[in-house]
This record gives sequence, structure tokens and C-alpha cells, in this order.
Amino acid sequence: MNYPTTTHERGSLHVAELARSAGVTPATVRYYARIDLLSPSREPENGYRRFSMDDLHRVRFIRRAQGLGLTIGDIKSIFETVNHGDVPCHQVKELVESRLHSVRDRIAELQATEERITGAMLTWKQMLDEAPTHDEICPLIERLDL
Repeated sequence: MNYPTTTHERGSLHVAELARSAGVTPATVRYYARIDLLSPSREPENGYRRFSMDDLHRVRFIRRAQGLGLTIGDIKSIFETVNHGDVPCHQVKELVESRLHSVRDRIAELQATEERITGAMLTWKQMLDEAPTHDEICPLIERLDL
């Protein structure tokens, strides 16, 4: 991939310009570059990073992928597939399906936690405020049947 190296070349963006165009913070752009999700060039005269329109496309892809629950590791894997000249769509489907199972498991865990919290709150309404005994930290928690 050829990256523009001067500020006058079309499609060459500084960190802040890329961030603004992609709807992310400059810190996010720098992070993506640091972990090799982006490949900026450097201006020879001052060392500033310059990003291409391909980098802008990648940032937008990263944000969409994260919106589907994909991790940075997942996204790196997708980019590696692309860099090898392969189409990653089958891989993406598998990753998203796996993420869906994880999300559903997490939702079930959260619902069970919600039920325990609701039950505790109902129990506590009926309990008098008591000082803990010598071997208790907080009777509200320790006297619950969970």
C-alpha cells in the first residue's frame, strides 16, 4: 500500500483529521496505529504521522466491528486474513456468532444476578438493622440464602 508522505498529497490526513473524519478521538487513532491496525507513514521533515484514506476506511471498519462485539484481537485476525489476500466474510460470521453466544451467556448471568439482588432487597426490607456479631462483616449479606 502506498501512503502519501506530504501534506499536499490528496487523501493524506494528520491524526486529528483522521479522528474527526472517523468520529473517534486522536488517542484512539494513535492507539490503533501503535497496535498495528493502521499503517501511517511519517513526514520526513518533522516525523508527523500521515494517514491514508485506507486508514480512514479501516478505522470505520474497526468501529463497526466493535459495535458487533468483536475484540481488537478478532479485528487483527480479520485484517491478517485480508492481508493474505483472502476474503474474511466466513471468518467474520463465525466470530460474530461466537460473540452472540458469549453475549447471551452474559445476559443470562446478569438476569440471575438481578434476581438475587431483587430477592436480597426484598429480604432486607423485612430485616431490622442489626450490628454484626463478632464473626460477621455485614449481616445483610451474610444472612442471605443465596
